Amino acid sequence: MSKGTKVLSDSFVENNEDVSEDVAGSLIVKAEQKIREIEDERAADERLAAARQIVKDLNGAYTATVKYERAEIQSGDINPSSGANA
Repeated sequence: MSKGTKVLSDSFVENNEDVSEDVAGSLIVKAEQKIREIEDERAADERLAAARQIVKDLNGAYTATVKYERAEIQSGDINPSSGANA
């Protein structure tokens, strides 16, 4: 596994010293397939997508307010009764 050891983590190499290159390659391929499956499941998870949308919507109001306050600072027109200054 000399060529592969440059790419693999030290712990993988240590844990699989007695494994042939073919077996190690097979282990890596299986792990990569599992990773792809998990990533596909995550992408298809409607609850997660809905949660991301909720976070996006909630963050939008804060982001807009911060942009507004920064614009006021840049223009020098700070209104003491606006936004967080109220």
